[in-house]
Amino acid sequence: MDDKFISNNNLLNSTFKSIFQSVNDGLIITDDKFNIKMANPTALKIFNIGEDVLYNINLKNILKDTMLNSIIITGKNIFNADCIFYLGNKKIRCIVNIVPIKLKDKVLGIVLSIKDTKRLHKIVNNVVGYKASYTFHDIITRSTKMEYIIKLAKRASNTDCNILIEGKSGTGKEVFAQSIHNYSSRHNGPFVAVNCAAIPRELVESELFGYEKGAFTGASKGGYPGKFELADGGTIFLDEIGELPLDIQSKLLRVLDNLKIVRVGATYEKSIDVRIIAATNKLLKDEIKNRNFRGDLYYRLSVLNLNLMPLQERKEDIEILARHFIDRLNSKNPNFPKHLDNSYIGKLILYNFPGNIRELRNIVERSYYLCEDSLITDKYLIHENINLDFKINPFTPDIPMPLEKVEKAYISNALKYFHGNASETARVLKIGKATIYRKINKYNIDIKKLNS
Repeated sequence: MDDKFISNNNLLNSTFKSIFQSVNDGLIITDDKFNIKMANPTALKIFNIGEDVLYNINLKNILKDTMLNSIIITGKNIFNADCIFYLGNKKIRCIVNIVPIKLKDKVLGIVLSIKDTKRLHKIVNNVVGYKASYTFHDIITRSTKMEYIIKLAKRASNTDCNILIEGKSGTGKEVFAQSIHNYSSRHNGPFVAVNCAAIPRELVESELFGYEKGAFTGASKGGYPGKFELADGGTIFLDEIGELPLDIQSKLLRVLDNLKIVRVGATYEKSIDVRIIAATNKLLKDEIKNRNFRGDLYYRLSVLNLNLMPLQERKEDIEILARHFIDRLNSKNPNFPKHLDNSYIGKLILYNFPGNIRELRNIVERSYYLCEDSLITDKYLIHENINLDFKINPFTPDIPMPLEKVEKAYISNALKYFHGNASETARVLKIGKATIYRKINKYNIDIKKLNS
């Protein structure tokens, strides 16, 4: 035989072996009877099995699917098939491509390309953007109570316990959830956020747990992984958990108990490794009394409970949050920076903010874009789309009143609003702290009575 032919043939074999060993997907080659003849390291890793064991396995014994016989008969390729490999007690779900090895019209074997669904989900998560962007550094506060909540959340981050975050709309529940994820050992895994209130009732189960191919009319041919599968190895954030239908609550309870899910139309359970954080703006204990929420689910979710404070209970944060939002806007428009006047801050502090931090940000942004100067004053709070009811004026201004009575009313109302905090009252009314104390003595204002 020609030495050159032998040399080229050896080079070809060596090249084929190198490519076969280096491919990221699992590769398996069988004969026409489906006896496994070759497997690359990725395939062995996916199956978590040794080479000597795998080579003694017939593919039909671990991939119980009729499509294998059809390949021998038709000789056609199969792409992106959702399959399950059965190895002992293990069920390994993979996406496979199957290409027959043909000589003329005869099928001599098959090449099986395997993608582990965990790896595939990781790629999907990176593309779709199932990532957490916020950290605890993004939570801006001067409040000692908020600092304690952050400390508690950090402590919880180092565990895998379920967390329930309660708080009114706009208090930053998802910011906390993302921060917990990024502070935890799961930070490299996916963060999948689900708004339970936004999913149509008939789709909730398939959206959360996925479905098998042909599970119902209109189902995807290859099946569909649910949000819990996509969150495998990371965190799932169930926002508006109080909106889940009762029948789904019972299924979620089972998932919390054994960390296994069942796709719609499936007959087997799949283990998942997921950290669960739930959030609600409802009072779930009241929902339990009204039989809208399961008590057993509540106690499984709230292993650790974080109650986020409304903005009106952390008045000291209004100024730094408002200035933070302005700084962010200025960073987008560096050529014409704007600043907040004290009059603007003063009025903000007197507002109740039913929409909390979200509303504050909205008001600040609106003022920023309305203002054509570099200084944003309180006049930019007057706008037809907002009604800033500051609740500071305790009398009708059209009725003439003695000046001392007006002054006493203003100071009393401000002290009541700030729960007797003289420093905040002095700052908002733009007078000295010592002056406030003199006025309190002058008008015999009983601070304890004001806040009783």
